[in-house]
Amino acid sequence: MHGFLSHEVSEQVVIVAIDDKSLQQIGRWPWSRSVHTSLLEKTTELGVKAVGFDILFPESEAADIDQIFAEAIQQSGKVVLAVAPETNTLGQIASESLPIPVLALAADSLGHVDYELGVDGICRSVYLYAGLDGAHWPAFSYAVYQTAYGKLFSAKSTEPAGSGWTRSQSVYIPFLTLPRTISRVSFSDVLSGQVDDLIRNKLLLVGATATGLGDQLSTPVSGNHQRMSGVEVNAHVLEALIQQRTLEYASLPLQAICTVLVTLLFSLVMYLFGLLRAPVVFFTSITLALLLAFICLQLTHIWVPPVSALVGIMVAYFVWGWRSQAIVQGKLFRLNQTLQHQGDHDPVSALPNRSMLEKSLNQSMLHAKQVGDLVSVYIINSGQLRTINDQLGFKVGDELLHKVALRIQQTLGEEAVVAKINGEFAVVQVTSNELRIKHVGGRLLQILQQPIEWQGKDYYLPPSIGVSVFPEDGLSSDALINHAFTAMHRAKADKKRGLLFFSHQMRTDLVQRSELENDLRNALANKEFEVYYQPKVCANNHNIKGAEALLRWHHPSRGMIPPSDFIPLAEKQGVIVDIGAWVLREACFQTKQWHALGFSEFQVAVNVSAVQLTESDFPAVLHDTLVETKLDPQLLEIEVTETALMTDVELTISILEQIKALGTGVAVDDFGTGYSSLNYLNMFPVDSLKIDRVFVKDIGIKSDSKDITSSIIGMAHRLNLKVVAEGVETPAQAQFMKDNACEYLQGFLFSKPLPANEFTDLLSRS
Repeated sequence: MHGFLSHEVSEQVVIVAIDDKSLQQIGRWPWSRSVHTSLLEKTTELGVKAVGFDILFPESEAADIDQIFAEAIQQSGKVVLAVAPETNTLGQIASESLPIPVLALAADSLGHVDYELGVDGICRSVYLYAGLDGAHWPAFSYAVYQTAYGKLFSAKSTEPAGSGWTRSQSVYIPFLTLPRTISRVSFSDVLSGQVDDLIRNKLLLVGATATGLGDQLSTPVSGNHQRMSGVEVNAHVLEALIQQRTLEYASLPLQAICTVLVTLLFSLVMYLFGLLRAPVVFFTSITLALLLAFICLQLTHIWVPPVSALVGIMVAYFVWGWRSQAIVQGKLFRLNQTLQHQGDHDPVSALPNRSMLEKSLNQSMLHAKQVGDLVSVYIINSGQLRTINDQLGFKVGDELLHKVALRIQQTLGEEAVVAKINGEFAVVQVTSNELRIKHVGGRLLQILQQPIEWQGKDYYLPPSIGVSVFPEDGLSSDALINHAFTAMHRAKADKKRGLLFFSHQMRTDLVQRSELENDLRNALANKEFEVYYQPKVCANNHNIKGAEALLRWHHPSRGMIPPSDFIPLAEKQGVIVDIGAWVLREACFQTKQWHALGFSEFQVAVNVSAVQLTESDFPAVLHDTLVETKLDPQLLEIEVTETALMTDVELTISILEQIKALGTGVAVDDFGTGYSSLNYLNMFPVDSLKIDRVFVKDIGIKSDSKDITSSIIGMAHRLNLKVVAEGVETPAQAQFMKDNACEYLQGFLFSKPLPANEFTDLLSRS
C-alpha cells in the first residue's frame, strides 16, 4: 500500500537539522534559547510560512533569555511548539510535557508529538488529536499546517473524554520513498545565511538529527535497520497534509458492510456465469476487491482492509466448487473428447494434422524398411493465398484450400495420406521406385497449377512443392517433414521451379546461414566490426575532400565477410539499428581525430539503411552522437538509398527535415538503381546525389552510358544538387566526370576502402 501511495515532493517543507555539523559549530546540546531566537529572527526576515520546533521547552533557562525568545516567537506569529506525553515509573502516560507558559502563550499553536507504533514497533500512523484527559492538542505537523495555511485538513471529531492520555482520528502516513526526499538544511547554515533561497517562503521543521539526539522511530521505509528521526517523521506527515494524502481507517461496521456486499455480488456473478467461468470470476473478483479498496483509498482517503472481503470470496468459491463437482466432471469428459479430435485434425480442412501425419509416416517407414520400399513426403505451399485472404477474406481462402485438398485426394486416391501441417498441405506415399516419386510430384504440380473455380470466378494458387525421401533424406518422421519444408521454401524462393527435391546441400546452406545470423547478433559486442574509409576527391584537382565510412566484418573463423552478405541479415534481425548507431559514432570520432591532425575541412559520409531510418528515432541518435563527439554537423553527410527514400515518403520527408535541422547534409546514394527519376528528388530535402557505379563503369564502353550520366549531372545541377560519381576506376572516367562538371569522385582509381590508420597515412601523403 505504501508504494501505491508514493507521490512527488511538494518542495514546501524543509527540515532545519540540529546535526553533527551544527553541534560542532555552535556547541554541545542543549543550546541556549538565544540560539533559537537568532534562528527565528533570520526566518522571520525571510518570510517563512511557519516554523515548528520539534524540541521540548518544559523548563526555564533564564527569565530575560526566555522573554527574548518569547518575543521572537510572538514577532514571527507563525511558530508551533511541541507537546509530548510523559510516562511514570510504571511506563504509563501520567502527564504531558508543555512549553513554559511564557513560550506557550507566545506561540501560534501547540502540537503533540505522540506517534502510534504497531506491534512490530514500526510507526505507520499518527493521531490528528491527542492530549491528557481529552484529545485537545492537534498533531505537531497538523498544527504547523494550520499555522501556515489557516485551514483544517479535515473536520475535527468530538474530543473523546476520559482520564489519561487520549487519542483521536488515527491517519496513515504515506511515507516518501527514495529518490523522493524532503529538503534538509543544517541549523548552522541557516544562521550563517547560506541557505536563504532554500528556506524562503517555506514551512520549516526544526529538530534533532544528530547521533544520540532526539527520538528515533522505525518506519516502513527505514532500510538496513536504520531509524528515522522524529523531525523527519513529522516532515513526512506535513508533506502528506499539504498534498491531502493522509488516510483514515474504516470503522468495523463499514468493513462488515463492504464484506457482505462483495460476497453477495460474487455469489450472484457466479450464479449468472456458471461453473466454467468460475476461476475467471474468482480471480476477477479478488482483483476488483483489491482495486475497489485502493480506489476508495485514493478518492476518500479511507482505507477499507480487503482481507475480510477476500476471505468471503474464497469461502463462496469453494462452496460453489464442492456443489458443482459432478457438473465439472461431466463437462470435462465431453471437452476431452472434443479436444482429442481437434488435436488430431486441422480445424479448417478437417484433414489430419502433424500429430496424425507423424503416426502414419512412422508406420509407413517401418513397413518400407521391412520390404525395401521408399517413402516420399511432399510439402505443398499454395501461392497467392495471403493476397486472397487480404483482399477477399479468410472465408474465401479457406474455401479455396478445401477445393485444393479435394483435388489432391482425388488425384492420389487411397494410396497416399493427405494432411495439413503448419498451414501447408502434406502428402505421404509409399512407393517402390524414384521414377514414381518424380511422376507423382509432377502430377501434383500439374493439377495444382490449374485454376480453381469459386462462385463463377477462377483463382490461381501457384504451388511450390518440396520433396524428401526415406531413407535417403532422413530416418525419422521429423527429419523428413523438416527436409521437405526446406525444399519447399527453396522452391518458393526460386520462381522458375515449382517442384524441388531436398538435397543435403540445402541443409548445409541453412545451417551456415543460421550460424551466420547467430554470430551477427554477437559481432558488435565481440568488437568484430571495423569501419573502413574510401576517399572522396574533388574532380578538378583530385584533392581529398572527405570519405565514405564503410562497414567491414572480421569474422573470427570465416574471415572478411562482405556487407552484401550480412547487411540484409542485420536488417532482418533488427540489429542494424545498433550497428548503424555504432558506425555513426565511430566515424564521427575518427573524423574529429583527423580534424585534430590539421585536416579541419575533412567531411565524412555515413550510410543509413531504410530500417535504421524509419524504425528507430534516428534524428535523436544523430543529435546525441554529434553532441558526444563534438563534430561540426556541416562536416557530416548522411547517405540514404533511393529505396529507403520511397519506403514511406511522408515519414522519410519528416525525418530528413529533422536531420537537416541539425545542420547535417543528406545525399541520395546509389542513384539510378532504384526509381531512377530526378522528379521525385524535389520532394526530399537533399543536398547531393551519388551516381551508381553501374553507369560509371560503362563510360567509354557504351555510348548511352555517357549520355545518361551527363543527363543526370545536368538535371542534378538544375536542382542545385552536388554530384558524386562512384566506382571511378580509370583516368578516362575521371576526365569525363570533370568535363561534365561533376564535383566529386570516388573509386579505386584513387584508393580502395582503407582502415582508419592506413587512411591517416593516405591523408598525410596527400
